[in-house]
Amino acid sequence: MATVNIIQRLDSADKETMNRAQYEYFLAGAAITAGQCVSLDASQSDSDRALYVVPSDAADTAKSFPVGIAFAAAASGEKVKVCIGGYFEDADVDAATAQGDLLQIGSTAGTLDVRTTAIDEGGAATYNLLPIVALALEDDTAGKADVYIVNSFC
Repeated sequence: MATVNIIQRLDSADKETMNRAQYEYFLAGAAITAGQCVSLDASQSDSDRALYVVPSDAADTAKSFPVGIAFAAAASGEKVKVCIGGYFEDADVDAATAQGDLLQIGSTAGTLDVRTTAIDEGGAATYNLLPIVALALEDDTAGKADVYIVNSFC
């Protein structure tokens, strides 16, 4: 499953050859659409938990291990290409996303939410600080935005 990048080419005329993103292939544990944040599927058993991905969902502990964003749609059981680090266009994001926001998984399956960091030092509040998946490179347009994915996949 590991990918090796041996050559990095810089070419201002063709951004696809510039190798500014990393991809891995997984199997879809559920239907996935292009641009959705995906997580390892902890509902699988044994090593299949590292093979299958599903749309991320902060409200479901079996779907809260984000690895990246789906490059293309896939039906359950199909191979899916996932961007695990670097530049990604048209990720599914919260409608309140602004350039520079830190993005984490949200409670809407596959959608990245804006990380809010206001902390009450009095200790009375509870905050859902999930792992940062990406940084917003622009304001959202109809729930889509270009992002830079923070690679946390080994």
